[in-house]
Amino acid sequence: MKALFLSDEINQFHWSMLKSVLLILSLLPMSQVFFNVWQDLDANSQIMMGFLGMSVFSSLAIISFYHALNATVSKFNFAHLSASDVLLVKIYRYLPMLFLAGMLSYLATQI
Repeated sequence: MKALFLSDEINQFHWSMLKSVLLILSLLPMSQVFFNVWQDLDANSQIMMGFLGMSVFSSLAIISFYHALNATVSKFNFAHLSASDVLLVKIYRYLPMLFLAGMLSYLATQI
């Protein structure tokens, strides 16, 4: 389906950006779930659950970083865009990395 105002390339980039930001935003509920489960367990199970939670959370953080980095280094054909649109797209591509940095700094201060 083609967008009315945006080219198909920019439209696909926009949806990949939204997917990347939603993946990054899923770090917050995932960390809260693991933290609540870890606190409710007895001392014998906390080591196992802590290792499981840290490994799942770190793998989700690595996947989020990969998608944010992929959006940052994506290339476009800017021939059909105006100068202001080019500037807007260049700024917009750094949005997932900013969300990732903000989310990880927030989680680092909360734990």
